[in-house]
Amino acid sequence: MIYRYLGNSGIKVSVLSFGNWLTAHDPKSEEQVIECVKESFKNGVNFFDTAEIYGYGVAEEIMGKAIKELNVPRDELVVSTKLVKCGGGVNDMMLSRKHLTEGISASLKRMGLDYVDIVFCHRPDTDVAIEEVCKAMDWIVEEGYSFYWATSEWQSDDIVQAIEVCKRLRLHKPVADQCQYNAFVRENVEKNFRKPFEEYRYGTTVWSPLAGGILTGKYNDGVAPEGSRYKEEASTGWIWGKFFGEDKKEATIATLKGLAEVATELGCTQAELALAWVIVNKDVSTAIFGASKISQVQSNIKAVEIASKWTPELEERMEKLLGTQPEPAMDWNSFSPMTPRRLEAIDYDFELPKVSSLMKAAQEEMEKIEKKD
Repeated sequence: MIYRYLGNSGIKVSVLSFGNWLTAHDPKSEEQVIECVKESFKNGVNFFDTAEIYGYGVAEEIMGKAIKELNVPRDELVVSTKLVKCGGGVNDMMLSRKHLTEGISASLKRMGLDYVDIVFCHRPDTDVAIEEVCKAMDWIVEEGYSFYWATSEWQSDDIVQAIEVCKRLRLHKPVADQCQYNAFVRENVEKNFRKPFEEYRYGTTVWSPLAGGILTGKYNDGVAPEGSRYKEEASTGWIWGKFFGEDKKEATIATLKGLAEVATELGCTQAELALAWVIVNKDVSTAIFGASKISQVQSNIKAVEIASKWTPELEERMEKLLGTQPEPAMDWNSFSPMTPRRLEAIDYDFELPKVSSLMKAAQEEMEKIEKKD
C-alpha cells in the first residue's frame, strides 16, 4: 500500500480507502461490511469513510460495529463521516451551526466513537453564511470531536473563500474535498481545483473511482445483467442514461471495450486498470471504493500494483482511448492554454514498498484476531 498526506495536513491516508455508501441502505449488509473492512485493513487500507445521510444513520452504525470488530488500536485508523442531513426535521439538515453541532454528536454516538479523524461538510449550503459554517467546524475540531474538517463537492471558489475566512478569523482551515473523480468525470480534479491545489495544497478523497461500477467491465456490452445495480433502472435511471442513453451508448461501449483490451494486455481486470488510472494522479490523496464481497476488496487492492507500472506511453494510450480530458485552463499572461493539470500531477515513480510498517502491523493484528476466532 502507498500512503499520502491528506492535502496540507499532517495525516497520512492509504491511497485506496473503503467506504460503505454502496451497502448503506441495507441493514442486512452488516456482516458483509465487517468482512470487507477487515480485508481492507489486512491489505494496508487505513482510511474508512461513511456519512450520516447513508441509510440515514444505518451506515454509521454498521461502520462503528465493523471498527469495533476490527479490534485494533484506534490510532491505526483514519475514520471520517460527513454531515448534511439525517432526518426530516426543519433544522435536521444542511450546514447550520445547530445541525453541525448536533449532527457530529449523533454521528459519534451511532458509531460508538469518541472522535472521527475527519468530518466533511457533505455538500455546500448557499443559505448559510460561510462564516457560520467555518466557526461551527472550527468548534468541532477545538472540542476534539474531529481532528480535521473538510468539504465535499464544493466549488473551487467556495473552498478558497472558506480557507480565507478561516485565515482571517484564525480558525482551523478545511484540508480536503471529497469530489467525484474517474475516467469519465474529471473537471474538478483536473481543472477547477488548480488554485486550491497550487496555493493551499488542498487534498482530495475522491469517490466513485469506477463511475458507479460502469468501469468494472460488467456493462461493456451496454446491457445491465441480472443481479446488477442497474438492472431495474436500465431504461429510466439517470446514471444509466448518462452513459448508455441513445446518443452516448455507442461511444461508451467503444471506450469500455478499449479499456478491456488494455487491461487484458496488462494482465489485470478492467476495474483494477480504472482504479490505477485514478490513483497515479498525485492530486488524489485517496480513492474511496465500495465493496460487498471480500473478493472485490482483494481485486481493488491490486490496482496499487498496476499503478506502480504506469508509464508515459500507457498514459498517452489511455488519454487517446478515453477522450475525456477537460479543456485546459487559460494562462492569460501568454494567452495560451495551461498544461493539463493531470500531466503535471501524474506519478511515474509510484513505487511499492517491500513491506510498509503499517501493512506489517495490520497483518500481525489480523493474525491475532483470526487466532482468537
